[in-house]
Parts: sequence; structure tokens; C-alpha cells
Amino acid sequence: MNRRSLLLTLGCLLLLLASAGRADACSCAGSKSPCAEFGSASAVFVGTVTGMRTTQPKPGEKGEDAWERNVYRFAVLQPFLGVESTEFEVATGQGGGDCGFHFSKGETYLVYAYGGGEGKPPSTNICTRTAAVSEAAEDLEYLRNLPAHGAGVSINIAVNRELRSVKEGDSKPGGGLRDARLSVEGGGERREVRTDAEGRVSLSGLTPGTYKVKLLLPEELMTYKEETEVTVADRGCASVVYNVRDNGRVAGRVADTEGRAAAGILVTLADAEDPDPQHGWGLYERTDEEGRYSFKGVAPGRYVLAVNLVRYPQAGDPTDSYPRTFYPGVAEASRAEVVTLGAGESLKDRDIVVPSPRAECAVNGVVVWQDGSPVAHAYVGFRDVTYQDPGMDNSVQADEQGRFQIKCHQGQTFRVSASSNRQFVGDFRRDGPMERSEPLRVSADAAGAPLKIVITKLR
Repeated sequence: MNRRSLLLTLGCLLLLLASAGRADACSCAGSKSPCAEFGSASAVFVGTVTGMRTTQPKPGEKGEDAWERNVYRFAVLQPFLGVESTEFEVATGQGGGDCGFHFSKGETYLVYAYGGGEGKPPSTNICTRTAAVSEAAEDLEYLRNLPAHGAGVSINIAVNRELRSVKEGDSKPGGGLRDARLSVEGGGERREVRTDAEGRVSLSGLTPGTYKVKLLLPEELMTYKEETEVTVADRGCASVVYNVRDNGRVAGRVADTEGRAAAGILVTLADAEDPDPQHGWGLYERTDEEGRYSFKGVAPGRYVLAVNLVRYPQAGDPTDSYPRTFYPGVAEASRAEVVTLGAGESLKDRDIVVPSPRAECAVNGVVVWQDGSPVAHAYVGFRDVTYQDPGMDNSVQADEQGRFQIKCHQGQTFRVSASSNRQFVGDFRRDGPMERSEPLRVSADAAGAPLKIVITKLR
């Protein structure tokens, strides 16, 4: 779990011909140059739309084939790549979430299409440079001035530096990364190259085909994906861009005073200036079976380490038995030892000592009506608010006599409420609320009589 700005965008990022299913919204990854679009397409031509048909998905089909598609027929006016007939078909979505391109009958377009084969037409969409010819002047100028066949292909690579700070979302460009090492493999050969002072390198005159481009970084730096595969058609080009950031690392172990590993516990690396989980920033990792944790890709800065600083409590979670503890083994953030991390630095053995696990216990109670009679099979909701309110509820159901039990560990504090299992009174949208109690705050250390929760009967 990670709240950093690195968190990838949630939604549909359309990858050509690699879509896993129909998305709720269409989002494109960015525009290519005419050269790169030509280099990655399987068919490029200028044509006029003469007709359209709709295809239905067959049982078991996946990806783009799993939904209805429009297949347009074109009269080819000028072929540039992969078209050897005067008529050609191209498939696309129906618009909206599937990124389909809307063609009009009788209109003329410059079309970039991808994939196809095995009886299926290639595809296009609004994320390509496909456009009406009236809007494709730049592309047509490039295409009509292509060199002769056999000129080879080129691959242009850029390695950019990204500077991040402790604060979430606080990043800025740091220019090109000079002297970055890359390997380029394809066309029957492998070569290593390095970027120039601007973080750029270009290879030209390559054999058309598929190439693997890999960024060879020192351990002090990292990128989202080190290897990229591109397929380039003759006379085309491909662009590969890497964004590189500092790979600061912090690792250690969480164990109790007896040396026993605290497995599965949530460790937070928080901003030392504002470690409050309610509004502060942090990175999160769970310990393994040996109690070890490891953070990677951390920006330089000042941090505090803590366990159970941020929690996603579940009933019966054994890590509930450990109180919130800050590195190296103190209960308050003000006493925590600050971890200062340099750019790309690796800090090891930042071990956190937690108190021995607290004993298991139980909160027993009964749910009753105002007259003292039991609320049979009432629903009891409870929320662990030992340190803050995470907004996450658990529940148990009372028995026939209204009795219930919440398993816990000593030291926990809960917000507990109950509701009857009866139907709403009339139409609850007009007539009033569900039958429920007022919430109670309960300490798991409390001893004595069972907890009594009172519900007012509405009818």
C-alpha cells in the first residue's frame, strides 16, 4: 500500500491491441510523432469510407474482440504501409469507453491501423493519429516524403531525471540523465549505448523488426519499467522514454523484546515534519514471516519509522496485539529517532523493537430493547479507534438472547453500536431511520458486567 504520487492512474489506459476488456472511460497514453506512429502501425493509408458493418463478439473471445465493433470499408486512394489492394477494412470500437473512432461515409481519412491477421481486420482508435485528411497535413507531409524502401529504421531514446522530495506529489523535472547505459537487442545483434549530455541517444539504419531496449541503472536509481519492446516498420522510427528517480532504500526488522518476529505488521515511513497519519504522508509495507520490511524508491529526506501508525484493522488480526511504536522502540513520535536518507542511499538494520504482544481478550455484551427484553439476532458493528478513527467497520451478529462477543487484545478501544434485524419502518426514505443504538466507546481493558446496548423500538 502506497499513497505516493507514483501511484498509477486508475482508469483505462489504452494499449493498442492489448486491452483486457471494455473500459468505462477512454484515456490515451499520449500522442506519437508521425514517424513513430508509422513505425509501429501494421497498415497506413489514405482512403474514403464506402460502408460499415457491425460485428458481434463470439463466446469466449477476449480483449477488443469481446464487445461489438464497427468494421469500416475503405476505397484506398494512397497506400503507405501494409495495404496491397484497392479496398481495405479497419475495425474500431463504437465510441465512448472503448475509444472507438467515428468515421463518416463518403469522407476521406488518413488511417493508422494495428494488428489484424487470422481473418480479422486491423484496428484503429482515437488514441492513434488517424484523422480526416483535412486535419492530417503534418502526417501527410512526412509520409509523402518517406525515403525509398530499405532505408532501415531508427530508435530514439530519452532518459529523464525526476526529482522527488519527502512530500507526496512534490516532484519536478531534473533534465536528461547523462551517460545512462542502455542495451538494444534485435535484428540479430545486441549493442550497448550511452546517453549524451541531454539524456538522449538515437540509433539509425537498423533492420526493421522487434527490438528490446533495456535501461541499465545503478542500484541508486530506479525506473518504473526497465525493459521496453518496440516493433518498427521499415522507414519508421520508435521512441522510448524512461523517467528515472532516486532509489533510496530503508530496511530492517520488527521484533518484540524477546526477539520474536512481528510478522504481517504494517510499517510506515512517514515525513518527520508531519507524521500524523490523519493528514501526513507516508509509505507502507508489511513485514514478512521473519518480521523484515524493505522500502524502495524513497526520495531523499527526513523520516520517522513506525508500526501500527496507520492501520486497516480486521477482527482477529494478530498484529492488533502490538501497540503503536516508533523507531527504535518508543511510544511517542516526539521521541522517535529521525531517519535521514540521502539521494539513492541504502539504510539497513533500522530495527524496531515492539513490546511483547498483549493478551487476547473479549468484549462481551447484550443488545436489548428499552424494556430490557433481548433484541434477537441484532447486528453489532464495531470499529477499532485505539489511535484514530480509520472509518472501517467490522460486525458480529447477536444470538437469540441478544448476546454477542467481540474478540480483541488488551489495550484496544472500540466504537460499538447495534441495530435490529427487523425491516425498516414503512418507507425508510420518508418515515425515519433504521432501529439502531447510540454508539458507545469501549475499552478492551474494562472489566465487570457485560456491555449493554439499548435500541429504541420504533413500532
